[in-house]
Amino acid sequence: MSHPDTPVPAADATGRALVPTEAAAPPPPVPARPLATFLVQLIDGPTGRLRPSRLDRSRAASARYAAASGHQGY
Repeated sequence: MSHPDTPVPAADATGRALVPTEAAAPPPPVPARPLATFLVQLIDGPTGRLRPSRLDRSRAASARYAAASGHQGY
């Protein structure tokens, strides 16, 4: 490791520095309610009630299918 991976400039060589030409923009503000869109998906109809859980909806659908086909559930 006596030789570096990148060449070392001579002591009298001019340097090249990266200088920003514009002021950095401030970070965008964080929304007040980041989960609002997720919660909107859970609201059921104009009454504003929350939807039943997926498990409850699956059980109700299974019961409806069983009733429509004439079979009783397990």
